Order: sequence, then structure tokens, then C-alpha cells
Amino acid sequence: MKIFLKLKKGAALVLALFLAVPLVSCGDNDEDDGSGYSFRYTLYGNPKNLDPQLAEDRSSLMIIQNMFTGLVTFGQNGKLEYGVAKSCEVSEDGLRYSFVLRDDCHWRSEAGPEGVVTAHDFVYAFKRIFDPVMQSPYREKFSFLQNARAIIDGNMDYSELGVYAVNNTELVFYLDRPNSEFLYLLTTAPAMPCNKRFFEGTKARYGLDEESVISNGAFYMTQWSYDPYGSDNLIYMKRNYENSTADRVYPYMLTFYIDRDSSAPAENYDASVTDLYVSRAAQKKSFVTATDVKSYETSSLGIIFNPDVQINGDIKKALSLTVDRKAIEKICPDDLKVAYGIVPGSMYVADSVYREQYPAISFDFYKNEITDETKEMAKEFFDTYPGEAEILVRNTSDAGVVSKIIGDWQDKLGVYIELKYADDDEYYTRMENDDYFMAFAEIDTSDKSVYYYLKNVVDTLYGPDERTDLKSALDEALTYSSFTDRCDVFSRTENEIMLSGDYIPLFYRKLFLTYRKNAKDLNFNPFSEQINFRKAKYYK
Repeated sequence: MKIFLKLKKGAALVLALFLAVPLVSCGDNDEDDGSGYSFRYTLYGNPKNLDPQLAEDRSSLMIIQNMFTGLVTFGQNGKLEYGVAKSCEVSEDGLRYSFVLRDDCHWRSEAGPEGVVTAHDFVYAFKRIFDPVMQSPYREKFSFLQNARAIIDGNMDYSELGVYAVNNTELVFYLDRPNSEFLYLLTTAPAMPCNKRFFEGTKARYGLDEESVISNGAFYMTQWSYDPYGSDNLIYMKRNYENSTADRVYPYMLTFYIDRDSSAPAENYDASVTDLYVSRAAQKKSFVTATDVKSYETSSLGIIFNPDVQINGDIKKALSLTVDRKAIEKICPDDLKVAYGIVPGSMYVADSVYREQYPAISFDFYKNEITDETKEMAKEFFDTYPGEAEILVRNTSDAGVVSKIIGDWQDKLGVYIELKYADDDEYYTRMENDDYFMAFAEIDTSDKSVYYYLKNVVDTLYGPDERTDLKSALDEALTYSSFTDRCDVFSRTENEIMLSGDYIPLFYRKLFLTYRKNAKDLNFNPFSEQINFRKAKYYK
């Protein structure tokens, strides 16, 4: 089944839907179809708040991912699929989204069934985001909704937000301006529905304990035990059988162990306590032989310049183009990959991987732009610079690679820049206070979207009044319905930043998902580090 969305410029966006065959299994299954398993996972830290309109920490978002279902969801292959919605129409101007909801998605708490999810639940959730009492951190993300900006600025009541329930199964959003990321944003935590009756019944405890949480997704919570001074800290979740009829839930149960020790996820996996774990370090050794590992490029690391230090653009470009990336590949740590662009390889535009269609540029093509005059200018600048010309780094493994780059600059440009190592506290303090000349920095995001990533890059590199042309171009790209038009803007923005030398990308940071080979169909978002277990299977 497919849906065709009418969009600006007459383009059509196809959203493929793959609804599971209605079949429910309970406990240990008799057939080896992978269903009926109880998956186990270690959370790093106790969830702070399971209120989707407020939650930001990764542990909370992991539980919310498995406890709630939005209008649309991300499927196994990164494609958008229907969740609670079963159809959607978008107006030609991109300012009206009309959803028709299923009538077989149910609310469930530990006390039992709590009724069917309706359009009113989504209206209530979105208005909570803009209720000034709530102070939701997600208001800016949805500021394109009709009247949202006026509400944020205090010029209109939040009840005037442009989202309406026509009836129990028809939901309409009005936008002040088109936004090509809207469907993606509907898959994120703040876009999950909220049951008003249940919420009010929790008496300000919503999302804070096991009696004050409710599910409309694949699993509901049965226990949440946490004692900061104890060791038996865990969350139990069971299959929501009412929601497995229309969209099959394969696992029978989920167990989340809670631990504040950063080494606990890997140790629990090696001890066969858990079935998988996520790490930012490459796996050196595992005592579990039947193991698979997938890696994802989720952030970029490179050299940035202090915005208060005036360096000629040709000098920055020369520093960027003289980095020998082929040479540093030989000494690159396992958790890094040498970068020839800014945007990491796992990023998406709509439901397509950006790098598969827009490869990074080749720096070799531009190296003839480094003239003798530029070399002399660079040497004179660093020879006469009155302060400390140094690169701030915070990781000893990073320091080895940066030392190689400093050597390249000395050999090819005749300039010397000192390496300055700092521990985490000093590093982040100096970065926050702009107390550095150059810094080896990481730029990441919790979103899969190229738009949000590049926006973070631009905001990191430039002040509010700098490079407004790049900021305006990115925002304008959000109004384009054409995939190619959007990607062309993203590619131009990325290449312009690189060739300006304002940011010298060196590596992509990898994230690793380690799991037992018996486990299949783990729907993993490497940017938010969430795993959706609805379709996860474990074969005997």
C-alpha cells in the first residue's frame, strides 16, 4: 500500500507502507519465526522523564521509542512508514497536512486498556509543546506550525496553534510556511500523542514513575525500579497485545537494566546478560563468539578557528588543502573514518541516504590554488602572531593524528602550530569561553536529517550576524518539495564551508551496534541511539 502526498510544484512524495500480517504470539513461540523472545539491553543512566513532550536524555528516548507510536515512523530501511495514521494528504502549497487515523491503536497502562488513540490525543500533545507552563524544549523545532511563532513570542494563546481534530480519526495541521522535514519530525518523541484524561489523573507525576506512564505503542511498562544507591535497577516492558493485532509486535518482553557505569553495557553483553549494546568505541574483544557489529558515521571531527581571531581566508583554505588525508588513513583509529566532506555518511534527506547520491568533493582538484604568495602570507601571519598559535585537543588518540597534520603544515607551508592537550573539564571550559586559537572539535546532532546537521555546523562556526547567506539558503531549502533542489543547497553549503577553510573536516566518528547473530531486524537510529524493538526477532 502506498500514499501519494500532493506537494508544492506538483511533485509527489511516495511513502511506502509495510503493515505486518495480523498475527499474535505470546510467550515462547512454537514456530521459529523469531517471535516471542524477551530482549535485554543496558541503559546508561536512569530515564529522567518519560513525558515525550519534555524528555531529552537518551535513556528516556529509548523507552519512549518503544512505548509510543506517532502518526508516522521510521522503518527498518530508513523509509517513512505509517504509524497511527493510515493516510495523509498535503495541499499543493505545502501548508495543510490532513491525516486519517487508524481506529485500532490502543492506549494501555499497567492497570489495563485505556481506550483508542484519537486525533484529539495528538492535538492535546502539540498544544502541550506550546503551553508556556510546560517549557517544552521542542517549541523551536515546530515553530513553523500556524501561529507557533506568535505563541512563542507571547502574542497569542497556545490554544490557537494550527492543529485541529475534525473528529476522532481526522487530524489537520496548518503551517505558516512549508517544511520538508515535517514528516520526519512527526517520528520524533515530542510528536507522540498524549491521553488528556490519563495525564490529568497523574496529578503532575506524568512520566515520572511506573504508575504515571501510558503506552500507545508496541510495549507497555510493568515495572520501573530505580534506587541510586542500589543495584537491582531495571525497567520491564511487555507486548501490548491490543496493538499487535493490526501491526504485529514480535518480542514478548523487553528488559532494560539501568547502570551509571559507562563500561556496563559492554560488560553485560560479554557476560551474556544482554543481547546487544551501543558504543562509541570500536569493539576490541568480546567473549561472545556469535556476534555481529554494525557501524554508522554519526558526526564529524575537524579543526575550527576561534571566531575572534582574524585569519585571512586564503590562509585557512591553504591549511585545509594541505592536509594529507590519504596519509592519516594509515594511522586512523578504528572508531574514526577519514572525512572528505562535512556531512557524515549515515545522514538522510527525506528517506534517502545523502552520501549515496551526493559524494564528498575531491580536495585534490583544488590544491593548485595554494600559491607561493599564499604560503608566504601564511608564514608571515604565524611568525608574527602575538599570542599562542595552538590547536586545542581533548583526547590523547586525537593528539597523535593532529600531530601528523601539524607536521604537514610545517613541511608544506613553513608554519608551526603547537598542540595543546586538555582534559575534558579544561577543554569544554575553554571552548565555551572562546579561549582557544584553533580547536579539534566534534560536531554532531541527535537528528538523522542533513538539514539539522548543517544548521548545527553553521551555528557552531558563525555568530548570529555572520554568513546569513548560508543560514537563509538552508532555511529556504526547507520549503522545497524537490529532493534534488534541497540536496543541491545542502551540497553547495557543505562545499562552500570546506573550501573557505572555516571548518577543516578530518574524520567521521563511528557509532557501533553490537548484537548476537540470532537477533534480526533491530530498527536502530544511530543519531538518537534509539532501538525500536517492535519487529525485532531472535531465531533459535
